Amino acid sequence: MADLIHAACQALIDGLDSPTLRELAGASAHDSSWDIGDLVGKSLEELGIPYPGTVPPGFALAAGGGVARRPGVDSLRLEVSPVPSHAGRGFQVRVYVNGTEMTSAGAGLGMDPYDVLVPTNRLVAASDSEPCTVPIARCECGVYGCGSTDVTIARDGDLVHWDWSLEVPMMRGVSFVAAEYDVEVARVAADHSWETPERAAGRRVLTDVDRERLLTYNLRPSWVANDYRDQELFQVALQLDGDYQIFVGTPWRGRSAEELAGEVCATLALPPSAWHATWQAIIPTLTRPPKIAGPSWRPARF
Repeated sequence: MADLIHAACQALIDGLDSPTLRELAGASAHDSSWDIGDLVGKSLEELGIPYPGTVPPGFALAAGGGVARRPGVDSLRLEVSPVPSHAGRGFQVRVYVNGTEMTSAGAGLGMDPYDVLVPTNRLVAASDSEPCTVPIARCECGVYGCGSTDVTIARDGDLVHWDWSLEVPMMRGVSFVAAEYDVEVARVAADHSWETPERAAGRRVLTDVDRERLLTYNLRPSWVANDYRDQELFQVALQLDGDYQIFVGTPWRGRSAEELAGEVCATLALPPSAWHATWQAIIPTLTRPPKIAGPSWRPARF
């Protein structure tokens, strides 16, 4: 309660004024929380200030009350870097606003590039679309959901606004000049200098695979990576109706990432019954292979 009373006093000093604001500034910290809350609500109404949590995306409180469009005074820089050793193997997209790293200030760890840049650059602020909410940071353990930071991206003419949610790294939204924002978002998506052969092959597979054809069999790509038990075997995992995981492996055999990705996509363009695949039931009661399984399918062993 004392913080609210102090804020009311500071607001009067800063030039805001209304009958109820004066009453709030003269209240006692020993008054009931209900009475103080009622004074806060009436003060906000008299001053035309939105209630907390109701400021529209891309706007900020105006000096004299009400809200105003945020100016594009912020700068954005994005980079892909390895995750810290305690988080295992992998990479993260780190976000810098005005030179300050935001992902560690939020949930702790940047998102994997596969989650925000591949196969679609989810950071693009399209001029003809509604605002979209995108994960921007995950827990330091590497799991989004254990800890999470989201950003709602909205294009507003010559500006792009970001408004944080969940574990926020700063107490205000940020706004960028749209032309500068577009250049930076396109640059990080086109920069593959950080990629290992495994990640380069994964990007090509996730981008080039015929997803529509896979959907005819109710299959959706889940993840791509080298087999943790055999780094010479590249694996594609697919989900089937939420009931099964299907694994299709392709050996590297000294090939380039582009060559390997081409073979993987060619294999996945065949009917699933022609694949050499392994399967695992997500639902424990399923003990039989999927109906789409071919003669070369085997249960997965971990």
